[in-house]
Amino acid sequence: MFLVALAALGTVDSAAQAVGMSRISAYNLKKRADAGSFAAEWDRALGFGRGMMFDYAMERAIYGVTTIKMRLCGVFEVQTGPDTKHIMRVLRSPPPRSHAKARPRAS
Repeated sequence: MFLVALAALGTVDSAAQAVGMSRISAYNLKKRADAGSFAAEWDRALGFGRGMMFDYAMERAIYGVTTIKMRLCGVFEVQTGPDTKHIMRVLRSPPPRSHAKARPRAS
């Protein structure tokens, strides 16, 4: 279940929390001498999850967000458009690895 959560969430911390374990115990599982195939699937799942996070970030950066601001006298201002700060963050981040599109097998 951890590998599925890792592929869905893209971070070790979030995946470990989702399955009720600590980040340290997740890494300890990966470091075990008999965990070669688990470590390989970990890398695939993490690459896939990061690829999904990158896709979501790009979508948010391109299609934008809706921002609601409250002005003086109770007037609300609604703005919708690209999130330029988010675009810059995405452009500065490294692209996901090429094998990120391969779905991991459930364990």
